[in-house]
Amino acid sequence: MAAPIDIYYDFRSPYAYLAWWRIRRRQALSAWKWRWNPVSIDVLLNLQAGREPMAPYVDPLPPPKRKHFLADIRRSANFLGAPLSPLHQPRPDPAPALCVALRLAQEGIPHDRFIDMVFEAMWQHRSDIGAREVLVNCLISAALDETVIESAVSPRARSELVTQSMQAYEVGIFGVPSFVAHGEIFFGADRLDMLAWQLEQQPEQIERLRRDGI
Repeated sequence: MAAPIDIYYDFRSPYAYLAWWRIRRRQALSAWKWRWNPVSIDVLLNLQAGREPMAPYVDPLPPPKRKHFLADIRRSANFLGAPLSPLHQPRPDPAPALCVALRLAQEGIPHDRFIDMVFEAMWQHRSDIGAREVLVNCLISAALDETVIESAVSPRARSELVTQSMQAYEVGIFGVPSFVAHGEIFFGADRLDMLAWQLEQQPEQIERLRRDGI
């Protein structure tokens, strides 16, 4: 059996949502197993900018790029047929949901359905995924024990999320969504098709590219 594809995601990333949509709707790489790795995009951005991992959020986009970013999200969602509610203002804190996902993964509990529920809550229903009651509803809808939230929303859990994000950065993950297959990193929802193409290549071709540092 082929090794799973690692996907690094943050629920608050619209492009992570669009990648999730394509994967779940079998629009991309439907025959492959996925391993979902929650990370904090805020931590990744801070590390890129040379700031402390938990430094206050700083919008990295200048106004023209922010305007294009918002337009591109809506165009992309329309193109893919993905439901998209009006964007949150202010943005919800995704850390509690990410911590729950991380804790479930640590305990070896299948939680793909929980990930589904959170992405839907955030991007389709405009729910505040930083709110305890929203996460409890997501856990119940995913047929998971809601008591996991007690340990998942603790300072220790947030520290573990920061650690996981830092470890991801150390191996080359600088943004989300990122996909890792055969040791190669593909960044961005628009790289799913390229990833599929790469996985269809002969193993010796993949090994040659890796050996040549390409």
